Amino acid sequence: MIRVVHVCSHAHEGGAARAAYRIHLGQRKIGIDSRLAVIHKKLDDDSVVAPLGLAGRVRAVVGGKVEAAILARQRTANPVFHSLGLMSSGLGGWLNKSGADLVNLHWVAGATLSIGEIAAIKKPIVWTMHDMWPFSGAEHYENLAGARRANVGYAPGSRAATDKGPDLDAWTFGRKLRAWRGKTFHLITPSRWLADRAKQSTLFSRMPCRAISNGIDLGLYKPLDRREARRALNLPQDKLLVLFGAMSSTTDHRKGFHLLVPALQALSRDPASGSRTELMVFGARAPKQPADLGLPVHYLGQFGDDLSLVLLYSAADVFVAPSLQDNLPNTLVESLSCGTPCVAFDIGGMPDLVCDQACGQLAPAGDIEALAKAIATVLARTGEQARADCRRSAEGRFADTDVAAQYLEYYREACR
Repeated sequence: MIRVVHVCSHAHEGGAARAAYRIHLGQRKIGIDSRLAVIHKKLDDDSVVAPLGLAGRVRAVVGGKVEAAILARQRTANPVFHSLGLMSSGLGGWLNKSGADLVNLHWVAGATLSIGEIAAIKKPIVWTMHDMWPFSGAEHYENLAGARRANVGYAPGSRAATDKGPDLDAWTFGRKLRAWRGKTFHLITPSRWLADRAKQSTLFSRMPCRAISNGIDLGLYKPLDRREARRALNLPQDKLLVLFGAMSSTTDHRKGFHLLVPALQALSRDPASGSRTELMVFGARAPKQPADLGLPVHYLGQFGDDLSLVLLYSAADVFVAPSLQDNLPNTLVESLSCGTPCVAFDIGGMPDLVCDQACGQLAPAGDIEALAKAIATVLARTGEQARADCRRSAEGRFADTDVAAQYLEYYREACR
């Protein structure tokens, strides 16, 4: 059996880390000799290793601060997280000495692996891309309002006129271009959208690439009795509950909360469901001055463990993800697996998730009125049959062992 080492900054914090850990666990279920190597380990799991120990964690923290200080010199209109891939952790050398047949990279920013360390890995590399950083400059997602710089190799004139200071995005891209010349990465993207973007990029246009969905343990993420779930969370039984949540859900512009607000205000005026609808928000505390959404709001804070998340999704009638830019959010995979349909804008990997009416509805990107109508439509058909149809769709696509089998096939190709 193939021996693989997955590499990610963390094992459980953030969407990419959670996805990587689930992929790793699914592979162990089908007999793959899989380990997950991280810088920061906070899980009690012997298959997750932090080979650099305390020294590695300190080096990563210091390296992250050095990169942040350098990045502060670049004034960019793109608010997403940026990584220079400049500081080496030493993990690359450990990977070369490991007994793995191949290395599966995931989210390796945060001084996990430098660009040079990735270039020096001597084993076959499969790279599961959870955002656009691998083929972009320093940015993890391109500027929504800017040019597609990764497609034109960060050519002169492609930089936004509003950006000032050193062009660290172009500098980081140039370092990748030089360091990785001649290397082959076998790419995996959770969504077809990200696969298309990688193929259009200057850096990865000729790399082998396959779209494989993120997997999940369907024995854990499954529908629970809705009334019991609401009772456990102290939520009303006689209301239609809309769920919204993400890391920094109300402050990250890409997450679209500023578009959800007017959509919910419009929904509150819907004669069929407005007076019976309430909102649940997780991933954020109640702000000091909450926006007037036209609906009662339950701010539920952070939910870290799986059982609490299953209760949360099971309690909801619909999950809304108004993101303007996203790959394949774990939140939608989790919601669909729990039998709760989703509403989202037709962007990124959302069409891969909300692929039919059993799974919910998509609205044109940024269309507030269409988003409100989509939520109302899904709420109108809520019920046990809708939940069963949603769950059945998830079972056909997200089982972690099925995803692991697709990975195994691709691993064999990479090793050949």
